[in-house]
Amino acid sequence: DKLEEYTAVLGNRANLDSIAGTSNGVLPPNVETTLTLNADGTYLLIQTFKEKQNEQERLNGTFQVLDGNILMLVHPSSGEHTFYKVKDANHIILIDSFGNEPQIEERKDYILRKER
Repeated sequence: DKLEEYTAVLGNRANLDSIAGTSNGVLPPNVETTLTLNADGTYLLIQTFKEKQNEQERLNGTFQVLDGNILMLVHPSSGEHTFYKVKDANHIILIDSFGNEPQIEERKDYILRKER
C-alpha cells in the first residue's frame, strides 16, 4: 500500500542523511581511498594507487543502502558493484558481495574512517 511505500522511501532517506560524508583510508594493496557519499544517493570514489606511481582513478556513480547498513556502489562504466558495510557513525568497511567482512586479522586494513 502507498503508506508503506512512502515510509520505506522516508526510512531510506534518513539513512542517506546519516551516512552522507567523506571517509578515507588505505586499502590493500596500498591504495589510498577517499569515498564521498552524498545524501542524494550519488558518490565519488577516488583511489590513488601508491604502487603505480600514484596513478589515480576517480569514479562517480550512485549507491543504494541495503538492509539498513550495506552500501552498494554501482560503477557507472562497468555496471559492477562494490559493497561497504557501515560499522558505526565513523567507520565503513569493504566487504564482499555476500556481505562477508575480511578475516579478523585483516579487518582493520579494510576500514575507511569518516572525516570530522
